[in-house]
Amino acid sequence: MKHLHLWLTFAGAATLAQFLGFFIPTIISWKLVNLGILNPDEPFVWMPLISLMLTACILSLLLIQLVLGRLLRPLQRLVLALKTVASGDLSVRLPEDNWWSEIRETNSSFNKMMKELNSLELLQSDFIQNVSHEIKTPLASVRGYASLLNSTDLNEEQQEYVNRILTGSDQLATMTGNILQLSKLENQQISPSYRDFLLDEQIRQIILTMEPLWSKKNLNLEIDLPECPFCGSEELLAQVWTNILSNAIKFTPENGTISVSLLTDQPSSSNLEPAPKETPVSVIIRDSGCGMSPEVQKHIFDKFYQGDRSHSGNGNGLGLALVQRILLLVGGSVEVSSEVGKGSCFTVTLHQSNNTYV
Repeated sequence: MKHLHLWLTFAGAATLAQFLGFFIPTIISWKLVNLGILNPDEPFVWMPLISLMLTACILSLLLIQLVLGRLLRPLQRLVLALKTVASGDLSVRLPEDNWWSEIRETNSSFNKMMKELNSLELLQSDFIQNVSHEIKTPLASVRGYASLLNSTDLNEEQQEYVNRILTGSDQLATMTGNILQLSKLENQQISPSYRDFLLDEQIRQIILTMEPLWSKKNLNLEIDLPECPFCGSEELLAQVWTNILSNAIKFTPENGTISVSLLTDQPSSSNLEPAPKETPVSVIIRDSGCGMSPEVQKHIFDKFYQGDRSHSGNGNGLGLALVQRILLLVGGSVEVSSEVGKGSCFTVTLHQSNNTYV
């Protein structure tokens, strides 16, 4: 019979509990009455036996609790391990030296599954990196020749074709770059380099570099960026602001509004000196775009997810996934609040520190 050991253990525990809680006190009572030690007609004569029965019941319950505890603890560890895997950590393993053979088999199967998943993850990562690298060279050639064609005398139809080639090659270059970056982040191949810089100035410069995008749609930008000396990974954080702002511009209709504000408790100062590490810094980017439903908000940080298919041709669903993984690496966080038809608000929270994030 399958799982015979498990069934026998539970049956034995239940039988022993009944034996301790009922049969033993009953036998003792019957024996004492037969020997004349107890007189059933005397008042309160059964009180000691009732106490004995209650004590036996308590002991039996403790025994059952012990048996269940030995079984539930491994199950709780299994549930915790599954939650860890769901969060993206494939390094978790379970002990295989449990007293229960069923638990040993389950843990062994789990560890085998995780080993295979790790192998698949590494294989997928290597494949993505190799393909992305192989695409870069011919892509650069395509774009180079398209740029040369663009500098010649072309009729209207030819110019449109060349522009499409340039736009497509730019999108493909962005996608391959994002894929490579994501792969490196997930495999912990990127170590943040920390330096002191002005966070407000960094965001302001990125907004200026994106002027062709938001001025084309005649967007109104509301900027509130007080001076904020910061110690962090300047290169990685620049990608965070670029991706979030790109999304805000993409989903905001013409003549819409995008607001960018920076909140910090640290006082403004003219020297480049970061505040204490306990001081949080929040960057809030709000747009007046189409907004998102609660269901879409659950998946916007998933790779290749695009909630609004009407804009799918302008992106690849990797920008926000990259944002989340960068912030996870540097110890920050990102939250989103949105309503359909009322725009979206992204709040990025960072913490000051010296050479490390907390």
